[in-house]
Amino acid sequence: MSHSHRVLALVLASIVTASTAVGQRRDFIPPVPAPDGPVVLYSAEVQRIRVVPVANDLEHPWGMAFRSNGDILVTERDKGTLRVIRNGQLLDRDIPGVPEVFSDSDRAGLMDVAVHPADDRIVYLTYSKSIRTDDGGEGVTVALARGRLDNGNLTEVRDILVAEGVDRGIAASRLVWGPDDSLYMTVGGSYVFADTGSYAQDPGTHFGKLLRLSDDGSAAPDNPFTSDSAYLPEIYSMGHRNQLGLAWHPETGDLWATENGPQGGDEANIIKPGANYGWPLASYSREYSGVRVSETPWRPEFEDAEILWWPSIGPSGLAFYTGPHFPEWEGNLFVGSMMEGRMPRTGHIERIVFNRRGEEIRRESLLTELKQRIRDIRQGLDGYLYVLTDEAAGVLLRIEPARAIVAPPGSSVFIDRLTEARVPSLPRAEWSEEQTAIAEAFTRTGPPGEALRTLLRVPALANRFLPLLTYVSNDSTLSPRHRGILILRTAWLAQNAYLWSAHADRSDHGLTADEIQGLAEGEADSFNTFEQVLIDLADEMFRNSAATDATWTELSRMYDTRNLADAVVTVADVVSSSILFNTLGVQPDPRARNLIPSAEVAYRIDVPERETPLTAPRIDPVEGDGLRVGRTLRQHPEMESQWYASPSYVNNPELSRLTPYDREILILRTGWNTQSVYEWAKHVGSVGRARDHGLEPEWIAQGQDAAGWNATERLLINAADELYRDTMISDQTWTALSESYDTHQMMSIAATVARYRKVSMTLNALGVQPLPTDEGFPVLEGY
Repeated sequence: MSHSHRVLALVLASIVTASTAVGQRRDFIPPVPAPDGPVVLYSAEVQRIRVVPVANDLEHPWGMAFRSNGDILVTERDKGTLRVIRNGQLLDRDIPGVPEVFSDSDRAGLMDVAVHPADDRIVYLTYSKSIRTDDGGEGVTVALARGRLDNGNLTEVRDILVAEGVDRGIAASRLVWGPDDSLYMTVGGSYVFADTGSYAQDPGTHFGKLLRLSDDGSAAPDNPFTSDSAYLPEIYSMGHRNQLGLAWHPETGDLWATENGPQGGDEANIIKPGANYGWPLASYSREYSGVRVSETPWRPEFEDAEILWWPSIGPSGLAFYTGPHFPEWEGNLFVGSMMEGRMPRTGHIERIVFNRRGEEIRRESLLTELKQRIRDIRQGLDGYLYVLTDEAAGVLLRIEPARAIVAPPGSSVFIDRLTEARVPSLPRAEWSEEQTAIAEAFTRTGPPGEALRTLLRVPALANRFLPLLTYVSNDSTLSPRHRGILILRTAWLAQNAYLWSAHADRSDHGLTADEIQGLAEGEADSFNTFEQVLIDLADEMFRNSAATDATWTELSRMYDTRNLADAVVTVADVVSSSILFNTLGVQPDPRARNLIPSAEVAYRIDVPERETPLTAPRIDPVEGDGLRVGRTLRQHPEMESQWYASPSYVNNPELSRLTPYDREILILRTGWNTQSVYEWAKHVGSVGRARDHGLEPEWIAQGQDAAGWNATERLLINAADELYRDTMISDQTWTALSESYDTHQMMSIAATVARYRKVSMTLNALGVQPLPTDEGFPVLEGY
């Protein structure tokens, strides 16, 4: 054994004393139980995330590895056991064959686990190992063991590397496979307070180093120090204190590592072969006593940190996100935190965002509400983030999108609008007599527009969709100027290029070019106070599917009942039409002059939070028979006649070619997204009779979080969510749905959501009330 194993008893005693003192300071605040069910939390770019316990009853879990068969291997530090999570269940039996680990001091025990990239039956473990020092005393070092899984047992187990050096079980050791098929292994344990700080600069010990190994534990042959006999050949980088996280950058290919300082000065480093990172000769840290670790935090011969934390967060595992579930997080770095500022119960995850040059631009703390020590975070094979909490009652958590509640419209980056038609317009030469008659009926001036010619592919849909759009565009009780303000602002909010150009080109509204530009910007100096209220109405209804009491009060000062109904229905119908036209890829007419200025004007919408649903109608229904929605619209007969101008398309399976089951999924999910109590009640109950069609309303509310959907049903839920949030179906969802539905049915899917978005917005804004006996929304756990 080398000279590094000769450690004085005084050193060992000081390590024990210091580590025990650190441990005692953590015990003043009792542990907070981890969640035993899904928890929904707020975040920034992704509005809500769902944190799902995968497995409870883990005792101080430390590391995890994912196998291709779906198993998750998890180490338990103190017990020295290797556990298996299979199909979301922690198996009662741990895996026999794990080497005997030293766990008699704070933080010692079984640490990381990794599986061979070419054969995931081959398992690698790092652990604290008892040894005899050269003077016959007892010591502890770090070892790397390799074994093979065989029928639930770990066989052929042997140590393939035993670190040169001695500590008292405080050294951490993390593993990660590299793209070069080398195994990278950290060995920490270089502590100034324990008189082992010099290890990090000692080339004859593995402590305070990052090692690069072949799969048999030998030094990788092209390591940077293999030709220098003063250095152990396994060393890849040095000058480290205690590294608890390793991850590869998905674009640059750089290896990143987190490193713990004692108080402040925690680091995330980009590892370079042969580089020295300076510990303890250059550090931003202070020791636990408060004194600075080094006279200077930086020296030119040492690599400086890429990211620093002050105060300390106790960084642990880390992962770059590359999965499909959080596109807003693509390329973000996630770092586990065990505690912040040495304060117990402050563990969390830090999400770090970089610009295109790889420079940090912002950070966000996640999972702070759980008050758990985060030991490891990894991206699973399924593209979700998995998190281990280092507690006596530890848990494996999975972070998912909280898809039951969709981000409101206009709150995130829109799906890119189509620049070519998905469903081409029908050439005039192919029109039937019925289609020709429809075109003549709905064309006021000039040739039929692109939208009309596209809808002619399904005449029944055109007959149902166009009467109300024609009415709000030309014949409502609103003045042409007010009509233009509402239509153009709503078309901008929905980013519908066709409706924007069609109405920006009109002259009858009297809007100037600057005012039209102002409708994209949300304001213009020439708009009077009431016209700004109209813009507020469009913004509120688009974002919240409802109008605030304050806006309704201001509208009521100038508008009568018919004007109010027309204003609401104008916004609702333009949103509805935008959903359909965006999804079908309807392009501006070739003769259009004023194209939507999406590239010139920043998208902005600023409205109050959605108010609680109304408990009394704003417009009373007329007396008589029928549903309250129809009797409310009857207060404005001219508008009502266009609302119901032709037989229902959406609710007639022969016309839409959708089954009642599929239709009600789309309608109810839209009612849930818009929080339309009336719409939900009627389609769960007397109108849609959801349960009669085999639908469970709670699943609809849970959306994609519900476990019972098949792949096609989940796509329908996703389509409804995209149409609500983005006012169109994405290419990915359109392509996937097109494998099960033809073009006619795809048009019907968009039309169903479009119609019931309009219905729900109108119901909410007018305050149409359900019956006292109607079924309300389900209450979702964790939301």
